[in-house]
Amino acid sequence: MMNLKEILENAVMIRNYRTSYSPKNAEITRLWLEKAVLRAGNFEPGMGLVISAEGDVVHIRAAHLLEVQTHKVHKKRGEPLLDVCNRQVDAVLGVGVKIDVVVKDKEIYVYKEMSFEMFKDTHQTDYWNDSSQKFKVLSLFCGGGAMTASFVNTQACEATFAVDTDIPDQNPYDYEEEGKEPGYMSWTIETYRKNFPKSLLYWGDLRSVHPCYIPKADIVLISPPCVEYSGLGAKMKGMIEHFSFHIARIVLESGASAIFFENVPAYFKSKTFEKIKDMLSSVYTEWHQQDIDSYELGAIETRNRGYAVAFREKTNFEFPEVPRIPSSKRKKVSDFIDSTDEEEWSPIKGTVMETFLTTHKSKYAHTGFTADNNNMLVEPTANKVSCFVKGYMKRQTVCSYLKHPKKELWRLFQPKEVMRMMNYPNWFQFPKGISKTRQYEILGNSVNVRPLEAIASCIVSTLSSLKIKKLAEKQSGCLFCS
Repeated sequence: MMNLKEILENAVMIRNYRTSYSPKNAEITRLWLEKAVLRAGNFEPGMGLVISAEGDVVHIRAAHLLEVQTHKVHKKRGEPLLDVCNRQVDAVLGVGVKIDVVVKDKEIYVYKEMSFEMFKDTHQTDYWNDSSQKFKVLSLFCGGGAMTASFVNTQACEATFAVDTDIPDQNPYDYEEEGKEPGYMSWTIETYRKNFPKSLLYWGDLRSVHPCYIPKADIVLISPPCVEYSGLGAKMKGMIEHFSFHIARIVLESGASAIFFENVPAYFKSKTFEKIKDMLSSVYTEWHQQDIDSYELGAIETRNRGYAVAFREKTNFEFPEVPRIPSSKRKKVSDFIDSTDEEEWSPIKGTVMETFLTTHKSKYAHTGFTADNNNMLVEPTANKVSCFVKGYMKRQTVCSYLKHPKKELWRLFQPKEVMRMMNYPNWFQFPKGISKTRQYEILGNSVNVRPLEAIASCIVSTLSSLKIKKLAEKQSGCLFCS
């Protein structure tokens, strides 16, 4: 039987997915390890490996010097990739079975996903390191990590655990055709790993997260997909309701003192949120809720979002005060862009931009989604831009684009300029090799960091006050007893 404590020690990622079968034999299990997984374990193309089956675990490690290797890391377009199909692996795992892939430095453990009791009185993760004095942050639906960055940037929090689910149209096991290059690359996972390398990342179905993986945390961050509730989304009713119970389960297992929710305002009026709140309210008895537009807190980008904060104990928490900022004191677009001369510009006349400024504006004036209403074309002197969305490169009236200050030209804001306008920390980076399209997608699915960092500071102050109060009571009690 595997020693789970030993396996999880110093782990950096847990990849959860369902196995496929060998393209040549449907009865043999295919163990596919993507680039993001191998990168997390510091495996390089051409590296020799020793792969063995040890009881109910497949063990993969870098071969030692002069040791006979059994496999090696493949090379696809210069990137690491491992595709193993043999009887040894099949005997341990099996076709169509959900597995957990635990990644460490040059070492990987693979085993069948463990079943677990839905409710358990004792916390199973007593071996997690609890020596740090910073507040531990656990993030559900972590994405690229902007929300986590908001809390880490307070210098009072550290990222310890995160969960992100698979995207259905990005399946590694759709790669069936022999000789075909895999088009799969999870840049969201790569981005989170780039910025929080010490955090354990569970990459897979949130409903499959075993309690033994969940560390103790102080704050749980929750930002479910907004497709059901966003005015720009497909409003696919019921799509994420099945996560509700598991969100509550993970929160309770973590023992967190505070919970933080972020989403579009409509989410907080939904049955889904009410279900989660109902399951947690007997433990988290104090709830606060407010809508805040990032522009109101001094950001140049307008992004209206709803926020909810819950605590186990009675607190003095308040959302950050919304200041009145005169236009003369606000930053302008020119403060965020690199140049107006070196980037590629497109003419307004004869392009899609002219259409948006003329015929489209007239045809859709009744909807409010027109170029004029949404600041679609802004000059460097502007002090407000519209929300950046996932499909920014498709040229949409809900987004802002830069107009040349002297000529009838326009261009997209570059990803690094968008990051500045969304108030990302200077230390936040995208991994090498990521395209602009993917950067825009991650940013568009992200958050404006300004309001989140302000709220994070309020949560940190509240939890710090509780800690100081308890410490004072404890010391006072000891003095009294003596």
